[in-house]
Amino acid sequence: MLPKLSFIVLSFLISPVFAQPLTVEVKNPTTDFRHEVVAIAKAADVKAKVGDSFRVLEGAGLDVPYQLTHDGQLIIEAAVRPKGVARFRIVSGKPPQFATVCHGALHPERKDDFAWENDRGAYRVYGPALGRTGERSFGTDVWTKNTPDLVVDDRYYIEDVVMMPTVDSLRRINRHRGDSLYRINSYHHDHGRGLDPYKVGATLGCGAPALMLGDSIVMPYTFREYEILDSGPLRFTVHLIYNKVHVGENEVEEHRIIQLDKQSNFNSMTVWYEGLTSQLSFCSGVVIQREDPEPVVLAERYVSYTDPTDQPNVHQAPLYVAALFPNGTVETRQHRGHALGILKDYHGERYTYYFGSAWSKYDVRTPQEWQARIEWYLRSLATPLQVSVKAN
Repeated sequence: MLPKLSFIVLSFLISPVFAQPLTVEVKNPTTDFRHEVVAIAKAADVKAKVGDSFRVLEGAGLDVPYQLTHDGQLIIEAAVRPKGVARFRIVSGKPPQFATVCHGALHPERKDDFAWENDRGAYRVYGPALGRTGERSFGTDVWTKNTPDLVVDDRYYIEDVVMMPTVDSLRRINRHRGDSLYRINSYHHDHGRGLDPYKVGATLGCGAPALMLGDSIVMPYTFREYEILDSGPLRFTVHLIYNKVHVGENEVEEHRIIQLDKQSNFNSMTVWYEGLTSQLSFCSGVVIQREDPEPVVLAERYVSYTDPTDQPNVHQAPLYVAALFPNGTVETRQHRGHALGILKDYHGERYTYYFGSAWSKYDVRTPQEWQARIEWYLRSLATPLQVSVKAN
């Protein structure tokens, strides 16, 4: 047995004696209030200074939620006043358990839907099991919510596991009672926490990518594989791979990396096409419902639309959707039932754009607020928060 003094010396040597607190400054160079998830350092660099276990503290000494991402970044949630500086400290210690705000999962109980959400809204794309049925659902779906709580997993469980078998049985006995049970449980109706009111079908829905062959949109179908790269608490990221398809003389395989952060109305979409050897056009955008074609905005860097929902006389609360194109030169126009941003002379390389939504019963009440939110987000992308890290 080691003498007591020797044990103390040994413990001192193997503990992070090199640990030194770090000071982080997040500067807002804009005249807008900023509240967003921001990468502040490489995770490996932070661990080299303060050890593997650490806390991030704000000005009052309270813990700030953080996350280590799949690409090695330390990200935090930061609020910074206009032209202001927010300061944080990174210190050695055990962090608390942070609530997960961004989450996504495969739902085989509903034909391999892949759905994800944050505190602003939820989205889904369609998987192999649905593709095998031949159902024509191509684009990205939007689910509304008016709570920061996670709701998607519960909605699938209640509707597709618990309710529908009973509803189908009850409808065979008494159609009226079966329909009543459906209405009071289905996520296609609002029970106080949001619903699925968006019509997708054989369209791009909200922000799905597509190649163009002449004037035709080559609609994507269902994904083949997926890999979750980040799963909260502050950021969700998934890599989706689609089946190879023929586009003119090309046989291409589509890849998407979709990322959604806490507090954001907008997903980041990075898309590329393996096997594309000839020059084509690329597009994304939002579907325009035929019965309400008017509230479309075609701007230089974005397209947006006030969607009436699938039952406007029932739901009464429109849904706002948009696709944003801060990178490259795009042409925005209405085309084949969509408001599109079209990138010409595309060769299959990685291209990043943004798509998203807001609900009039939650965080954006009017179309004018939605336009302001879009323009604020584009300004934020153009002028990122400035981060500096130094040892105390």
